[in-house]
Amino acid sequence: MQLLAEVHPKTKIEKMKKEIQCLSSFDGFDIPDSPLGLPSVKPASIASLIREEYENKRIIINQRLLDVNELYVHSLSLTAKAFNLNIAFTKGDKPKIGKEVGYLSSEEAVNIARTYGVSSGMMISLRKSRTEVLARLESNADFYLALHFSGIDSIKGLEESLSKIIPYIIVKTEKNKEILSRISQPAFDEDKVHDLIYELESMGIKSVLMSSPGDLNFLINFKF
Repeated sequence: MQLLAEVHPKTKIEKMKKEIQCLSSFDGFDIPDSPLGLPSVKPASIASLIREEYENKRIIINQRLLDVNELYVHSLSLTAKAFNLNIAFTKGDKPKIGKEVGYLSSEEAVNIARTYGVSSGMMISLRKSRTEVLARLESNADFYLALHFSGIDSIKGLEESLSKIIPYIIVKTEKNKEILSRISQPAFDEDKVHDLIYELESMGIKSVLMSSPGDLNFLINFKF
């Protein structure tokens, strides 16, 4: 099982480097792109810091498509190729600053990235109907970050695609439970996470993405 940690970009580089080093036990990282449509440090810049430290870890950079055109996706694909990065494309939340571009679909962006030999994927929301989820899984993406993952039942019936699905596991701890009460994503109690990952592995899931908003120490101390 490949364990990926979500790391949020920070403006203080030394703090970012320290966090990356503290999460060295993970097999790789996923870096969000301007969550909620707010400005943030670009994922590719954080990815370059990680790549300097770790030559072989998997790094997935997320890319919002509401903000960019084809030229940008081509340039990003070249960047990903140069630094050995994966790209996960998402429509993204409406930008809080400026106007939307947003005429590229995730499928179109994946096709562009794949022409450069870049492993690329997209998001799937498991709260969509099973018909919609199955239709999404028919694309030629290399992987799918599965949002709104609420447990084993939410991926039943998707057996043919499980090797490409990366469940997004949000961990609830005593420290962050109030923060998580304000978000719409399902969360799992910290004492249930090991059993959940073992069960996912037995089903054929190859990778999971873990996040513990507001409690970095959980990820730092997590062992599998």
